[in-house]
Amino acid sequence: MKDYLTMDDFVLENKRVLVRVDINSPMDPTGKILDDKRLKSHVETLKALEDSRVVLMAHQSRPGKKDFSTMEVHARHLSKLMHKEVSYVDDLFGSRAKDAVRSLEAGEVLLLENTRFFSEESMNRSPADHAKSHMVRQLAPLFDYFINDAFAVSHRSHLSVVGFTEVLPSAAGILMDREIANLDRGLHGNDHPSIFALGGTKVDDSIKVARNVLERGGADEILSLGVVATVFLMAAGVDVGETNRKFVDGQGYTDQVEIARKLLQDYPGKVIMPKDVAVDKAGERVETPVDRIPDLPISDLGLETIVDFARRIKSSRIVVLNGPAGITEKEKFMLGTAEILKAATESGFSIAGGGHTVAAIEKMGLEPRFSHVSMGGGASITYLSGDPLPGIEALKKAAERYRKR
Repeated sequence: MKDYLTMDDFVLENKRVLVRVDINSPMDPTGKILDDKRLKSHVETLKALEDSRVVLMAHQSRPGKKDFSTMEVHARHLSKLMHKEVSYVDDLFGSRAKDAVRSLEAGEVLLLENTRFFSEESMNRSPADHAKSHMVRQLAPLFDYFINDAFAVSHRSHLSVVGFTEVLPSAAGILMDREIANLDRGLHGNDHPSIFALGGTKVDDSIKVARNVLERGGADEILSLGVVATVFLMAAGVDVGETNRKFVDGQGYTDQVEIARKLLQDYPGKVIMPKDVAVDKAGERVETPVDRIPDLPISDLGLETIVDFARRIKSSRIVVLNGPAGITEKEKFMLGTAEILKAATESGFSIAGGGHTVAAIEKMGLEPRFSHVSMGGGASITYLSGDPLPGIEALKKAAERYRKR
């Protein structure tokens, strides 16, 4: 039995259901949505609620940003995706919002205003404290159930994510449940060989994931990519050159070298480092073994390493990818990322997360061939790191209360 409830645990027909979604999307200066994958990701949950009276809560960007806007365009775009009207009210919990909620008929969907227009939304408070807010006190009495389908913001203890779980029967939506199930499959290491390929520039996040999965025995191998690989090479005593040392220091990751060194000592043979790399020499790709790295920026894995890592990934029963292998913005240094992503599609089960990784997958048209592409971003990393996500913890506590009734 899951330690949180899902939509299957409730009879939702004709009920008023408040659903937190994450449809925060890139927008151009005219307010046009440039990428609708987050809106599409919630369609399955919303279709499962087609006989309910559905009210959506969501945010767009944050104060001070150019794309901090109302949710009107999101409602229009959702209407197209749902093939039915998703109405919008430019109010969050005032009289117009409440009247619109009360007037909903079964099968209708309403999107409320940007939750971040209310300053208390982004305060990092406990669920109990958020439950005392005006938003919760005004809206909760109008609803029968709360559903959190916004995995991507559930690493934040924000009002609309955790506040309603204190006062309403609460469940995970279909997207939320799928994210948890698939990331758990990667974490628990029941499929062997199990490989984590961790790269990109967010070294502290990746090393935290590496430590968590190694400690719990959830990974047979960690393949180090990108700047993560540079830090592990430094930890192993490799001279990566002044340019690369300065880059690691400039990113604030010098302290991660010692943590990486401890992982190499505690888990010998588990962290696989590159045998060769590609450096950027005046825009040209130059391959070099790691014991002869010149004082030039490391920008990708070398060919020998790419072939080796791809072979390991193809033979794995499960692979979790987070972060690119090189500077994907430069075509000559996209090779490592491209080959590793293609190899992942030939593994037993492939999980990918992280903005740059997902962007590369989409650019290559590989998304349909992946077992699971996480919409989570920072939430995925937090989950894989073993840290609790406030949104999920709030659902677990809500389930405990509901089951005791």
